[in-house]
Amino acid sequence: MKWIIQSLLRPFGYQIHDMRKFGRDPWRDLQILLQSVPAPLCFDVGAHRGETLGHIVENFPKATIYAFEPDPDNFAALQKAAAQFPQAKLYSLAMGDSQTKAMLQKTAFSMSNSILSPETDLKLETHRKIGEVEISVTTLDQFCKEQGIGNIDLLKTDCQGFDLRVLRGASRMLAERRVNIIQCESLFAPEYQGQGWFYEVLHFLNDSGYAPVSFGEPARNKHHEALWCDVIFKRREPTE
Repeated sequence: MKWIIQSLLRPFGYQIHDMRKFGRDPWRDLQILLQSVPAPLCFDVGAHRGETLGHIVENFPKATIYAFEPDPDNFAALQKAAAQFPQAKLYSLAMGDSQTKAMLQKTAFSMSNSILSPETDLKLETHRKIGEVEISVTTLDQFCKEQGIGNIDLLKTDCQGFDLRVLRGASRMLAERRVNIIQCESLFAPEYQGQGWFYEVLHFLNDSGYAPVSFGEPARNKHHEALWCDVIFKRREPTE
């Protein structure tokens, strides 16, 4: 019966997928990976205006969430979005590989804001600079030390090319196996100057004891080339 339905839908561009299978839906994948953790501690690094925050609460109602967003305008919107989520703790901070001050490049499309400048050949309205603002940058290792946080169940990063530096700033937590699952925006094409590429993130996390287990639907250009997607990494279990 299933193949009959599939054959009827295919000419219209549709297909039936079993969403219960691992790899079909990133949030279901996260539920499976964290099924033994009823109240996960989650870090939302690059929280923007609360989009991921809402997904975390929907899928993990008992989660405790630390959300980080350095842009003042986005942070104000994040505060409004998080008003209904008492389990969320908000910080107007960026994460990186050192404690410092930095200039955040504000763009016409606020999701494209980045500490990094866009590639010079990238002529997109979404990356058009409209201003900049000084922000504070810290590291995950330092923040967790100051806050007395021993373990992170889910670390999500979406930092517009800065994700590799965010992960490097968690080297101690990763080495001590204190981070369980990582969901990281991964870039396959040049977008920001000095960006961390997917192969660099993969190499770093592989050396840190993590393996990729799930890939989100990639964003593509008009030539069908993959630009970026969210990749989920799982901490490897120690070998016997």
